[in-house]
Amino acid sequence: MSDFSDATAPRRFFRDFIRLTGPYWTLAGRWKPRLMVGGLALLVIMQVALAMRLNVWSADLFDALERRSTEHATAQIFVFLTILLGMMLTNMGHLVLKRRLQLDWRRWLTERVIGEWMQDGRHYQAGLIPGDHANPDGRVAEDVRVLTEAAVDLASTFFYCFLLLVAFVGILWSLSGWVRLGGVQVPGHLVLLALIYAGIGAVVAFILGRPLVSATDHRQTKEADFRFELVRARECGEAIAIARAERPARERLGFRFETIALAWGAQSVGLARLIAFSSGYAALAAVLPLIVGTPRFLEGTLTLGRLVQSAQAFQQVTAALSWPVDNLPRIAEWRASVERVLALEEAVQTVALEAARTGETAIDLDRAPGPWLGFDDLWVADPDGTAMLSGFDLRVQRGEHVLIDGDPEAAASLFRVLAGIWPWGRGHIYLPADAGMVAIGRRAFLAEGSLRNALALPSPDITDEAVIEALEQVGLGRLGDRLDSEEDWVDVLGGAEQQRFSFARLLLLRPQWILLGDATDSLDAAAADAMLTLITKALPEATIVLIGQHPGSAERFDRRLTLHRATSGEVLLNAVSARRRAARAGRPPALPMVDWLRKGYGRED
Repeated sequence: MSDFSDATAPRRFFRDFIRLTGPYWTLAGRWKPRLMVGGLALLVIMQVALAMRLNVWSADLFDALERRSTEHATAQIFVFLTILLGMMLTNMGHLVLKRRLQLDWRRWLTERVIGEWMQDGRHYQAGLIPGDHANPDGRVAEDVRVLTEAAVDLASTFFYCFLLLVAFVGILWSLSGWVRLGGVQVPGHLVLLALIYAGIGAVVAFILGRPLVSATDHRQTKEADFRFELVRARECGEAIAIARAERPARERLGFRFETIALAWGAQSVGLARLIAFSSGYAALAAVLPLIVGTPRFLEGTLTLGRLVQSAQAFQQVTAALSWPVDNLPRIAEWRASVERVLALEEAVQTVALEAARTGETAIDLDRAPGPWLGFDDLWVADPDGTAMLSGFDLRVQRGEHVLIDGDPEAAASLFRVLAGIWPWGRGHIYLPADAGMVAIGRRAFLAEGSLRNALALPSPDITDEAVIEALEQVGLGRLGDRLDSEEDWVDVLGGAEQQRFSFARLLLLRPQWILLGDATDSLDAAAADAMLTLITKALPEATIVLIGQHPGSAERFDRRLTLHRATSGEVLLNAVSARRRAARAGRPPALPMVDWLRKGYGRED
């Protein structure tokens, strides 16, 4: 397992980020993203160049006005229209190209994360191991979006502000001239003033914003409590109606909303303070260089145009210097999303590594056509590496019907081992070829769409008449006229109906080896026996292994084995156990300085 020490966390964070996203840019033949980045950089350079030209234009305009030159002032109007058109086209092109790059990068990363996650049962296995990788749907849908969009936004704005700073520091330095401070001639005083002004602004914003963060967090907590009460009222709607408890329910909701109102008031006070400072800061940034430059203008050493130009350059420099302050919340959001995607990828890589184990400490699945199914000296472990089943041997001959029940968790894990989705354990397993065996769990996979699509039948030779007959045989004849009806069949069919649906699928697929895992536990005893009798008669040569609970009669099976779970807590897989301990310990967040600084800058949600 990786060592996530505080000292190496930032370095490891950026290394893992590059490892995750770097192939988008570096893989051979990927010229499209490189061309888009090059085009984006060129447009940023054009934006800065136009900002510089506008700054020079303002000087020329006010100099013309100072001289009362109608000819030069009129000419500046056409110059401005040209600059304006250039800005409009450049900003539009920048936005369109940036969004195309964000979407293309997001599409590529989404396909990569989903491709690794939805492969060989890793999406299921990753949910069984500890670590900060819960809610993978949110990580793929939202965090990948934030990761890509924020990265492009931050890189683009940083490059823009860097060029802006370089360009306008030079302009501001040249316009500053020399001033006498304490009897000493000092050059570039406006540059020094901009640095001091931006620094003071950051410190004051940090001080004023720190209480606002806790107020905002408190408000979000109360908002979440209110939503929880609303959801609880919806879920308990029948019980509330029966008890005629609408009044206390309304009072409870009203109380929760009033806590939001109190938190809102505290947040408003903090926002008012910060906005008051921000407004004054922005207004003073426009006036301060004018005040400082006025003596030189009155002395005649600075023209009106150059005075206005220096004020605009001062604003551009302070705006560029404020990039870290303005973007700290965005940086923190991006960092958090990157860590969430990396955590999911790490979990997927962990289970992939464990599934790829070979040798004496691994489960060896031997898939080849043969006259029997079974395993030798099979040990099954929990996902934490401790033994669940020990030294289990079994031989199931072709055409035999075997029931394996006993400890529910042990039976479920054994079924998953034989289905090829449980990698934790050791031993040798002999299975028929994939095409000859069908595994059916407690719930069938029902794809959205038509009923025909929900059956997920791989064979085009199956006719509608055969489908309707199979549905009638398992007691779902009412669905026969809905083959083309598009529904979310998981919601339409109850648990028992879904299990009947699975047996209809077996009648259509006609496999020679059938592996069932708790596939009848939602049926009553008579229905469970009827389903097995139906399959036995329809597929007399098929081998049936039912692992788990069967409410019907065990006499319908040729053999019955009872599983007993190991209770010694013996560590079967030492490497796996070590990984789990490391995962439970957690990993410190990378770039903790970002979080610390962000707490000094309040933002309204």
